[in-house]
Amino acid sequence: MDVVRSLLNAAHPATGATLHPDISKEARGLAVLLLYAAYENLLTTLSRSLLESATRLHVGNRRLRNGFKIFAVHSMLQSTSDSPQTAIWRSGLDLMETLSDGRRCTISPNLFPNDGTNFRRSQVQTFCNVYGLPDPGPVLREVWSRLDTIVIERNAIAHGGENPGDVGRRYTLADLNVLVDLWDRRWMEFITWVENAASSRDFYRAPR
Repeated sequence: MDVVRSLLNAAHPATGATLHPDISKEARGLAVLLLYAAYENLLTTLSRSLLESATRLHVGNRRLRNGFKIFAVHSMLQSTSDSPQTAIWRSGLDLMETLSDGRRCTISPNLFPNDGTNFRRSQVQTFCNVYGLPDPGPVLREVWSRLDTIVIERNAIAHGGENPGDVGRRYTLADLNVLVDLWDRRWMEFITWVENAASSRDFYRAPR
C-alpha cells in the first residue's frame, strides 16, 4: 500500500505542476495492478501461515478438521484422480489410512486452495470455505464489491489486453486514494478476523 501511495503521489504533484511526460494515467493503472498484487500475496501468505500453524500443533490427520484433511492428502488425491480404475482400490485404501493416522500430520504448507478464478471473489469464498470461516463479504464490505473489477483490470494489463493508461483513465486520483485507503483498511480487518478465528486449537481440530 505504501508503494501504491508513493507511485500516485509522484505522478500527481501537489503543486499542480504537470509532469513531462505526463504519466499520471499510467501510474493510476499500475496502482490498480499493485492492489491486486497486494491482495494475492496477502491471501497466499495467510494460507501458508494457517497450514504452518496446523503442523506445529502436532495433531494427527485423524483429528484435523475436514478442510485441513484435504491438504493432508492433497498429493494422494491428485494421484488417485489420475489412476486407472484397477489401481483406485489400492490408492483409495492408502488415502483412507493416511486420513485415519492419529500420529502424523502430513500437511504441506506449500499448498494453496486455488480455485482457478485468478483471485476473483469466488477465490476468497473458497479460501473461507476450506478453512471453515463464514461469509467474508461483511468483513470486506466495499472491497468485496470491487474485487472482480480489480482482477479483470489487472489481468487486462498483465496480459497485454490494455495498457496501464487505458485502465488509469477510468479513475481519478481522488477515486484511487479512496480505494487504496479502503483496500488497506478492509484487508487488515480481514487478517485480524482470520487471526482471531485461528487463535484457538479448535480451528484446526475436529471435536472428539
